[in-house]
Amino acid sequence: MTKCEFVCPATVAEGIETISRINEDVVFISGGTDLVIKLQGGQIRPAWLMDLSLIPELKFIEEVEGRVRIGSGTTFTQISESDLLSGKARCLSQAASQVGSAQIRNRATIGGNIANASPAGDSLPALLVLEAWVNIAGPQGVRRVPFAQFQAGDGQGLQQKELITEIDFPIWKPQGRAGITSAFGKIGSRTAVTIARLNMAAMVEYDPEDQKILSSRWAVGALGPIPFRLEELERGLQGKQVNSDFAEEVADHLTDVVDRAIPGRASQEYKRQAIRGLAYDLLEDLLPKP
Repeated sequence: MTKCEFVCPATVAEGIETISRINEDVVFISGGTDLVIKLQGGQIRPAWLMDLSLIPELKFIEEVEGRVRIGSGTTFTQISESDLLSGKARCLSQAASQVGSAQIRNRATIGGNIANASPAGDSLPALLVLEAWVNIAGPQGVRRVPFAQFQAGDGQGLQQKELITEIDFPIWKPQGRAGITSAFGKIGSRTAVTIARLNMAAMVEYDPEDQKILSSRWAVGALGPIPFRLEELERGLQGKQVNSDFAEEVADHLTDVVDRAIPGRASQEYKRQAIRGLAYDLLEDLLPKP
């Protein structure tokens, strides 16, 4: 690892004040589960390394005025064990529980997962269906960006010397007698401690009396440079009757998504089959048993 200067602020304000006085590149570290590997391999060579792991204000999970707020320094273990998230954002809780090993979940943070921007990041499809926002701070001030725009690479992502401070999203309330639930699933090269070869999150508002999908949100990852919402599927499922053909129709649509996303890729046939199985698993988890 190339030698660099190291600083460990006690607050976000102290960290921002410090980097405002630094004229060289600054890289932020919290859990370090991805960054340390890059540092050791010489993939990045920062002049300064700022450790955010000891800043208490970046570690929280709370509900405020109809929204869930999560500090960027919150670990995936904390997210997976949160009663608030298992009740109000089940897909994110499930995604967190499937990140790496127990040791990685104890260190890795949601802010780092977002900043790292891996196409296979497990929290990212969940954040898309939750319609999350990312809160950012830097020497030029603070700003708040929809996560979908943040990860799209259109200039809304992290700028030089900016850090993620918080993620927030609304608590969705069902209409009338309907219920809302969400789920996450992934497929990797092995059953545990694996990077997703395909992952997907979904949120469904379902009327059990009429057996209809009132609304839904779907997102898939590891199927292109960034995870993305499946808006065509969402429109097609609105008002859809859940019957014996429903799961196969969803799986057929998702197979078409793979064909459009990665035509001619070596992994195309594998992912065509994998996404069908993932669809069946998610629907079994999302919809009540008859």
